[in-house]
Amino acid sequence: MARGLYMLCLVALGAVRGAVGNPLAWVAADGDNHNHTHIYSKERKFALTESAPVQLRCSSAKGGWCEDFIAQTPIAWKTAPRGSTECVGGCNNVGRCNYDTGYCDCAAGWTGPGCKTRQKRPCTNKQSSLADGDYIRKEPLSHTLPDGRDADWTNLDTVYSRCGGICDEDLAICYCDGQGPDQFGRIPAPPGSPPGTPPIRWGRPLVTFHMAPKTTWDGQRAFGEHDYHLVYGPKGYCNVSEPEWGPNCGMDMFVGPKCDIPIEPFCPGACSGHGTCYLGYCNCDEGYYGHDCARRKAGLPLLPSRIPTTPWLASVVREPPAALEPPPSATRRRPLIYVYDLEPLYQARILQYRVSPPWCVFRRHDMPANRTEWSDVWVYAADTLLHELLLVSEHRTFDPEEADFFYVPHQASCLPFPIGNWADWPWFKGPGGPRIRQMLNMIMETRDWIDEHYPYWKRRGGRDHIWTFTHDEGACWAPNVLNTSIWLTHWGRMDPDHKSNTAFIPDSYDRDFKSVYQPEGYRVHMKDHPCYRPGQDLVIPAFKRPDHYRASPLVSATSKPRDIFFFFRGDVGKRRLPNYSRGIRQKVYQLAKEGGWREQHRFLVGDPEDLPGDYSDMLSRSLFCLVAAGDGWSARLEDAVLHGCIPVIVIDNVHVVFESILEIDSFAVRIPEADVGHILEVLQAIPERKIRSKQAHLGHVFHRYRYAALPGLENNLRQLMSANEAAAAAPPSPAGERGGTNSVTGREVNPATQHPGFDIHLPRPFKGDPVVDDAFSTIMQWLHSRIPDTRGEASGVAAGGAAGR
Repeated sequence: MARGLYMLCLVALGAVRGAVGNPLAWVAADGDNHNHTHIYSKERKFALTESAPVQLRCSSAKGGWCEDFIAQTPIAWKTAPRGSTECVGGCNNVGRCNYDTGYCDCAAGWTGPGCKTRQKRPCTNKQSSLADGDYIRKEPLSHTLPDGRDADWTNLDTVYSRCGGICDEDLAICYCDGQGPDQFGRIPAPPGSPPGTPPIRWGRPLVTFHMAPKTTWDGQRAFGEHDYHLVYGPKGYCNVSEPEWGPNCGMDMFVGPKCDIPIEPFCPGACSGHGTCYLGYCNCDEGYYGHDCARRKAGLPLLPSRIPTTPWLASVVREPPAALEPPPSATRRRPLIYVYDLEPLYQARILQYRVSPPWCVFRRHDMPANRTEWSDVWVYAADTLLHELLLVSEHRTFDPEEADFFYVPHQASCLPFPIGNWADWPWFKGPGGPRIRQMLNMIMETRDWIDEHYPYWKRRGGRDHIWTFTHDEGACWAPNVLNTSIWLTHWGRMDPDHKSNTAFIPDSYDRDFKSVYQPEGYRVHMKDHPCYRPGQDLVIPAFKRPDHYRASPLVSATSKPRDIFFFFRGDVGKRRLPNYSRGIRQKVYQLAKEGGWREQHRFLVGDPEDLPGDYSDMLSRSLFCLVAAGDGWSARLEDAVLHGCIPVIVIDNVHVVFESILEIDSFAVRIPEADVGHILEVLQAIPERKIRSKQAHLGHVFHRYRYAALPGLENNLRQLMSANEAAAAAPPSPAGERGGTNSVTGREVNPATQHPGFDIHLPRPFKGDPVVDDAFSTIMQWLHSRIPDTRGEASGVAAGGAAGR
């Protein structure tokens, strides 16, 4: 019991410390100050807008980063420079010319100067393996014949790209066979056609081995999973217009039961309305260039973007303001960020290789009418989101000489899956090894490519370059060559001598791997740095689609009574290795189950089978929410904060999202891992006024954990807010009599001493502009404070970290 009282003291002290020095602390902590009667109101006094009081906008901020950003003097917005360097040979009709560099950006299937070298990605039945001696290969493994058909259906080895039809060897995508005029098979371009010639007929997609026949035409066992007649029979999918069966398309270009309805695939920025998207790669209109086709060759007139006249694009993105002439405003705020046009192998081609719609992206189009589907199924998608946000942001500049920072839009998080499981290409420094090795080597190659093609890495030693690390263990495995750069990560682990703690063995970075391509191994390139450096790096939120928190007061829903004392729904390690989540989720689940806490205390912990129900509703009714690690980072802090639930952080020596720049203790509870066995008594002992204080502070920061700056996200949020406000306008239920038993804490309430504001459920519903000070804006505001550090104008990273800069 003494240990529990000790923990209570720590928790209470943290709550008080979080309020001290906060310009809005009286709102949360001064429960007896009757001069501030608006705290009894269900309405926020101030809406959050650009003109809101600085004290409101910068509530709970550490240091001056927020105020300094707002107070800065805007700088002149200069017209973007344009390039005119021609590319020799017209990029072989399979690439686009970058008129800044004269370098050809090659689409999948081609590589090298002028895009003249073939780079196949064949469909295959296996990947390179040490047992087969494949690690000295220079070409990826293939199981296709020259005509694109599989070499032997009765060989039962499979990887995803194994093809039961005709393989597009640019991308390792399989299509139906069947050359007849009334069939639906792929007909490639005639032999000898010039590069870039499209197929005579695309054919219906038959994307993976899951869609292939499980027997040959004569009944022999084959590698697929469906009856032969369903695919190639008289009424088969590949043979007739109205088949009796159709696969799940699985391809980001077609939808419908027959996989034959074209839809808009995902390209960052929708090619700015000056190009066409092919599975992540932008084919730019004549005279336009850049990976998002935002630039116009010097000497040519600007043409109208197609985005405003394409409804499904106009509702989501906009033409980059940086591309407009004249600029849309006379001035703008720093930071100014230059987004690299990378070699496509590190960005656009990776998106092409992903094939399937949900993977590696945060949005996609679907029927009807190419509507937008926001998706957080791909949990690492903050990198793709940040990339697109920067492309259409006023912070983007096309002039590297005026840039404060350089953003590197690599797609390394997409490599382990689905890229690494699909075919035998791409690989970096040769095939094989842990999945982390491939990501690390790709990023090293990206850095080397930047250094070879641009002078800006050397100019400041990489200090002004920004890299994202969204995979499970963040930047723990980041190559040492990036040590001077800024890392935007989800994993704020700070111990310098760290080992991988993933319970997914293929992603462990503790195992070295040496080959003829990398005889020194890969681990030598990532040693002796922590996963995260407070002050130099920033832990950023994972993306959560607006519908994920539709029941939250953050989208103006009525704040509900918090009738669930404690909540966690997710993987509780039932079928995991013991080190998963550092054992925390398993321990809390065991304690709650064995102690009967669900029935006695409304302490809910379990997986979806244990805890069915609407996730957003349950979070919005919860008082405390568990934040524990997964295989590395976990987005449970975002879930809690976005719903106004007090986060209970049980992760030692790890900064959670924005902990280096916000007063996390003002709205969260932190419990050491060693004391997790006392979690119930610690939380029950927190005074109700401290709980109210944390809830009120949540109401002043929870908007910083959502992404809203993209037009489509803003539109979606405004729709949710309008619907929730309309629902809240219904007549309220009669006020209950104060006093009695608190349904959450189980403690008796004395009506004579209870603060009248306790009738109000906190945090209050959000009111204002959803874009102001969202997660993207918060990142930009922090980066503004980092400008002096990248120039050597401050006393160093340590000083910046101490001030929250």
